[in-house]
Amino acid sequence: MKFWRSIPGTLLIVALIGTTAAFGLAAVQVQRLTHPARTPAIASDLGTELAKIEDVTFEAADDVSIAGWLLHGDPALPPVILCHDLGESKNALINVAIALNKAGFTVLAFDFRGHGASGGTSSTLGIQESRDITGAVDFLESLPKGTVDTRAIGIFGSGMGAHAAVLAASDRPALQVLVLDGLWPDPRWKLIRGTLPDWPWGQAHMGSIPAALFVMLSGTSIDGRRAADVLPALGGRDLLLVAPAGDGKLDEAMKTMYATLPERRDSERNLITLPATHASGLSADDLNRYHQRVVTFFASRLKRSS
Repeated sequence: MKFWRSIPGTLLIVALIGTTAAFGLAAVQVQRLTHPARTPAIASDLGTELAKIEDVTFEAADDVSIAGWLLHGDPALPPVILCHDLGESKNALINVAIALNKAGFTVLAFDFRGHGASGGTSSTLGIQESRDITGAVDFLESLPKGTVDTRAIGIFGSGMGAHAAVLAASDRPALQVLVLDGLWPDPRWKLIRGTLPDWPWGQAHMGSIPAALFVMLSGTSIDGRRAADVLPALGGRDLLLVAPAGDGKLDEAMKTMYATLPERRDSERNLITLPATHASGLSADDLNRYHQRVVTFFASRLKRSS
């Protein structure tokens, strides 16, 4: 008892209380990050532009129920899968879906698990979400013969969707053309920035805390599934990485990942930096130009492979 009443004992108590409080606050932030509020679905009868939308459901690779929209296009062309960011839903991708569909592509946009109208209760920041994409590929390949050409499939991902797309592409060779907007190196990168915002010292020295809490709370390993590790193996695919100039840290991280891609004559890789992107927020003036760039990339690469 004398020790606890001494100055060293008091300091130890204060340190223990501070550590417990820090872990508690970090746990709350990790819980918030991995359990985003669901975005309500918008009506699919918004006019002639959305007349082709069909509400569909399919199973992820681990049997989670996934809700999506299917826009039928030219059956002779490959389809494009759209993957939204953390905390969003397929609603956020409706404009790019319409732009791609106008170009003739069949488009599948869906809600990741724990988002929108899909099943699941939480997010693993792209790790288990890659199984949702695998389910999307299976769904497209199961459509009646003559509906769509699935020998090659395009995929667009924003933020978490980009991370999940890279992981899924490593398992599914059919995902041949990838547009990756705001790609994270791994979930740890997002966890640190999401739980320790505006605190450079904490991000540099305390990142192990939210990462460890994420593993404890989700039961999902981070180290085994990192986009930064998987991306070099996709060097034979056609890749477009879109980095936001307004986010210097993410821009630099994407440039580092891009540098790991091997040179291949039979594929094309591109990295463009824009003032803002879909993942970082586009103004109305830039939205059409952005969509045109995405559509042009898919049109030149997917139509070439079909």
